[in-house]
Parts: sequence; C-alpha cells; structure tokens
Amino acid sequence: MGDGSDVDDIVPRFNSAFGCAGLHVRDPIEDVRTQLFTDGPVDPTPTSTGGFVYPVDSAVEVTATRLRTPFLLNIWVRDLDGNVVAECNADGSPVEVPAGSYTLEFNSLPMKLYARVDDAGFHVVPGGESVDLLFDPDTEIRVGARSFHSQPGRTLTTTSDPRDLMDAVSLFGNAMKTWSAERTFPTLRGHPPLLELADEPDLPGGATPPDNGIRLTVPAAHGWLYPAVPLAYWLGATVEPGEPALHVDGWTYPLGIAGGYDGDTRREAFERHVRDILQFTFQFDCAVREFYDVELDVERRIESAGLRLDLDRLAEASLADRTRTYLELDESFESLEEKIGRPDWRLTADVEAEPRRATTTPFLARDLAVVRCPSESVIANATREATNRNVFTRSGVTGGPGTEAAGSALTRSSSSSSQGETTDRERVLDLPEVESMSQAWVGEGFAVGAAKATTRSYLQRLEKRAEGSSRIGVDVVVNDAEMAEEADVSDIYGTREHLDFDIDLHQGLTTSELTAVFERDTDFVHYIGHVDPEGFDCTDGHLDVGRVGEVGVDTFVLNACSSYEQGRRLVDDGAIAGVVTLNDVISSMATKIGRTIARLLNYGFPVGAATNLVQDTMFSGEHYAVVGDSNATLAQSTGGAPEVKYVDIGDNGKFEVKIKKFANGTHGTGSLFTPQLDTAESRHIAPGEFGTWDVADESLAEALNSRMAPIIADNEFYWSNNVSVSELRSRIRNFE
Repeated sequence: MGDGSDVDDIVPRFNSAFGCAGLHVRDPIEDVRTQLFTDGPVDPTPTSTGGFVYPVDSAVEVTATRLRTPFLLNIWVRDLDGNVVAECNADGSPVEVPAGSYTLEFNSLPMKLYARVDDAGFHVVPGGESVDLLFDPDTEIRVGARSFHSQPGRTLTTTSDPRDLMDAVSLFGNAMKTWSAERTFPTLRGHPPLLELADEPDLPGGATPPDNGIRLTVPAAHGWLYPAVPLAYWLGATVEPGEPALHVDGWTYPLGIAGGYDGDTRREAFERHVRDILQFTFQFDCAVREFYDVELDVERRIESAGLRLDLDRLAEASLADRTRTYLELDESFESLEEKIGRPDWRLTADVEAEPRRATTTPFLARDLAVVRCPSESVIANATREATNRNVFTRSGVTGGPGTEAAGSALTRSSSSSSQGETTDRERVLDLPEVESMSQAWVGEGFAVGAAKATTRSYLQRLEKRAEGSSRIGVDVVVNDAEMAEEADVSDIYGTREHLDFDIDLHQGLTTSELTAVFERDTDFVHYIGHVDPEGFDCTDGHLDVGRVGEVGVDTFVLNACSSYEQGRRLVDDGAIAGVVTLNDVISSMATKIGRTIARLLNYGFPVGAATNLVQDTMFSGEHYAVVGDSNATLAQSTGGAPEVKYVDIGDNGKFEVKIKKFANGTHGTGSLFTPQLDTAESRHIAPGEFGTWDVADESLAEALNSRMAPIIADNEFYWSNNVSVSELRSRIRNFE
C-alpha cells in the first residue's frame, strides 16, 4: 500500500506533541512513533543532522528546561568523541552531569533517538514511570532520529542453477555495515539484496564478494546451498562448489561428517555443523563487542568456563582471525554448549530443496535463521505423521457422547462439513521439532506448529511505504449474532498511551461489505464468525477470498473454524501475515484465545510470537497458526522488544521470575536486554529466555508498575496493569 516512493527519501518526522507539551517523532517507514515531553510547548525547528556522534536522518532544535521520556529507559551520555561519560539506569539513582557538550542516547525506543547539548550541565532523574532530564532554564537542545529500517539495496538477477546462485549469495555479505564484532548489533547488519530468477544471470558489473579471506564450499545442489546462506552472509564468505568446508585464510575446516558430525544423511550432519558455527561465532562476537564497558552474561559464562579467549585482543582482530580462533578452540560445540550454553535462536526455517525457493534466502539470511532442507524421505514421513495426527480433520472438539452432534453449536463452523475436509489439496507435515523460538516452513502445504512463509509475504512487508496517516487502522468484524458479545474485543485495541488508533466495528456484513473491508488499506482486521468450505459466512451467503480483488489489509486474525485456507489466500493476494485456525475450535476457547491474541498484538508482539505463546500456554492453542511473515506487527512495543514474565513461588517464599524476550522489527537478534529486577546483575543478548531470579514482593511490584507486559502464572495469562503481586501470590498458591 502506498505510492512506491523511495524509502531513502523518507525520514523520521518531528512535530509538536498533540494534547501535551513536547515532541512527537514518527518513523513513517517502520510506522512507529515516540515522544519526548517538555516543561512547556515547543515549536521544533529543523536543524543540521551533524554533531550527534552517530548518524541521524533528521533533526530539530527546541528550547526547554526539561525533557521527559515516555517510559522508564536507560540513557547513555557521550562526549563529542563518542566515549560514554555517564550511564543513567532506569532503576538507578539520579546522575549529575557537569557543564559540557554531550550527545545523549535514549535506549529501548522504536527508533534511534539522540539529544545534543552544548556548554550545558544537567541532572538525570529516574522516576516511577519515566526519566527526567533537568537543564538550566531555556536550554537549546537538538534532537535527532534515525530509523531502524533495513531495506535491500538492490535486486540480483540470477538463474536457479546452484552455481549461479552461489555467485549471487557470495554478494550478500556486502550488506554488512562492519566486519567487527559490533555487527552483532542488528542495526549494523543491512538487508541482503533480493534475488530474482531469470534465464541468464545478470549480476552488477564490478560487484565482488567481501574481501574477508573466507570461503565456504558446498556441493552444487539447492539442498546443500540453502542451509549455508545465513552463515555465508554472517561471515561475508565467498560460496563455491566443493566438498563441505570452511576455508579461512588458507586454513581448511571440514564440515559435516568430515568434521566429526553425525546425522541420518551427510546433508543433515552438514546442517547441524553449520548451525553450530553460526550460533557460537555469533555468541563469541557478542562477548567480544565493546559496549559501554558493560559486562554481559555471556562474558561471565566464558570466563567461568575457562575458555582460552583473549576478548580484548579479539576486539582488534580481523573477522578471519576471530573466526579461526573460535573454530580452533580445544572444545567441541557439544562441550561448549554444556559449559556456556547455546544461544537462544530466533528462527529455524525448513525449506524445500527446490530451485524456486531460492528467492526466500535473503530474508532467512536477514534473520540469521537456522535453515534445514528436509529430504524427500523426511517430508514423506512428516506427511504420514500429520495424517496420523489428523491435523486438519474435523473436529478439534473432543469430548463425550453428543460432542460431534453438537457441532456448530460448540464450534465456529456453521456447516455440517468441515473446511478441513477440503484440505487434502494441501500437503500437511509434522516436521521434526526445533530448538529455536519460532519455526517457518517454506514449501508446498502446511507444517504443524510452523509459520507458512512465502517470498511474497516477505516482499509485501518490504513494499509497505509511508502513508499519509500516522494512525493505526483496526477493523473488527463480528459476523454472527450469537457472537455479538465478542465485539468487546474492539475495546482491547488502542489501549496504548502515545499511540493513535482508528477502530471500526462491523457487525452482520454482507459479502460485498466484507469484500470492501479486505480490499481497503488498513493495518489490521480481526474477524469473528464462521468460515466454511465456501468461505466467510456473511448475511447474504459466503465470501471466498478468491473473489476479493487486491487485498489491502496488512495483518489479520481469523478467529473462526478452519480459517487456514482463507487466510493463506489473503496472504497470497496482498496481506503480510495473519493468525488462522487449522480446524474447528470450541467457541468458548476461541473467545478466550482471540482476546489474548488481541492483547498481545496490541502491546507490540509480532504475530508469530503471539501465536507461539498461545500455542504453548492455552488449551486449544495448538489449533492456531501463522500464515505469512511471522515478524509482522500491529503496533510497536513499549521498551524495545516485547517480553513475557513467567512467575512462580520458590521454596523460600520469594517469587521466581523468568523472562522471555522476543525479537521484533526494530530490536532483532543481538539486541541488549537489561532485566528491570533488582536481583538481575547482568545484561543479556536478546532474544531468549533468561533467569530464574528470586524476587521479593516489592521488587516484583516495581517491575510490574514500570512497564505493561504479559505475565504467565499458574498456566494463565495476566497483565501487569490489572493484577497485583498479592493476587498473583494467591492464585499461584491456589493452583498448587
């Protein structure tokens, strides 16, 4: 949706805040916004983007005595050389900064935001819900912003021949903005170029792979190449045909079976070895990177394990030197996992070893995905497993006598037949489990528990452009009178400070009216009603998405029985992603799950993360799945990437807290995470699951009050803004 204007010409926009004193900043590319509040009204004046230590896309000048952040966050104060001279923690004490010239860096916002002052001193004072920066009266303050957006710089035209694809993949590393260990920060990893398949390769003249001294050789076959693509991007490696091996400045490191790995096939052993190199070299570079003299949890684990790594020396070493040092450690990756742990990983993608799947590899490389190419025998077995589990068949409802007869009264199918009965045209797979936080399937059919990813869904997210309105459009459709009470789900959306929503509630739509909802440019549609083999149940018949023109909605939830097929078609015809059901769902559980998904999306969870939480936590949650790009979001999260707290009570009577931190579009793999708990002493690399911490009641209360986040206790969802510590304690004890 949009006019196709050049993203490079679109920059964050500053305006006076509406309804309060301060600055409103919007990044129209990522469609996120933030605010800084001031002691009085300000009139932002455009100014130079220079002098902020780090690059900014746009900047303004204001005169103020106080800046206030929109929530509790950390602030780093830098001198003009970029050195950190003061660190102000959200849960710390006030900090006084003497007069001088500084750049202030605000952490955990949906864009990079900086403030520049000259010849000024100030105080930084954390409060209960925000941080105040107090200046002398009428201080001139420059504020600059930079988008987190990463757009492919070009499209490479090549053929589907594996050797031609190797030449193209060898150029992916040119998107990296540095080869230092700092490229573990997601903002320093540019998006690889897109791939377009043609009859003849047409790579840019003069384009060469990065000169890193690293080559990656693999057999010239799609099933061997695809798993190697993210590693080639990460290391800036030149990919060539040959026996599986990594070549670093003339030193050869065999991969797969030749490197001591086991697997049912040579390729499976290779995939596991490539996975380990990708994950552990990333983890080691996270420990090496220089970040404000702050010790990370991974550094402590490396030190405790007694690994012979000179992190200070490696910080100055070349990529090839660092990589060889890691691979020459006198430890197997299995031993390293026991000693320092395997990093939690964002995504594992299972990809058909077909030529046309090559166009998804730039997006998988962007996410540093672990890629597997299941063999034909694995796929055949996975298909049999799914058939035995009866994944798509009616019914998802189980119970005693009369359950099946109750049919549509208990579930969201208005037909005596099932959408599931028509899905024999869709291959269904039950693939091997993954250790990552999410899973995607790139291929024909649907994989249980995995998002169905396509090149088109990824492209649709990239092609989204700045639109005229900064408001988030939500359409809630309730197309069954018996479900009218569920219209209150519309009250969930828009309950966010500093974000503007336009919410439209529709009830009892005709086929033409529902068509109009799907065709118009809107951010999100939440559908509540019935879906049958013929399509969406409307007041005058059924609407099949095949009759809809170009789909304008970006993301959606189809909370109806067996909505997978219609959701897949929405993505095929223009949507980015959506949540669908695989079979019939019990209406009472569908109501509960629908409201939970709505809350998670409203608070900034990507559709994939929201669905995974529902799958893992709620009864009938396994019947929900994602079609399209699982990274898609409805709204930005508060405080960086979204998180969920798992709360229990330990033997000592204190709360035991674990935190699961997800990645999103603005805070990807490698982001820094600081738990806002007084017993959490280290910082961590997100995404991942962290803890357990023993937390006193008072500390947990402060954490709940500082930021809205979901809580899972006694296998139930709670929300930090409407549950007290005493209530949590009581409910956990009752559950036990």
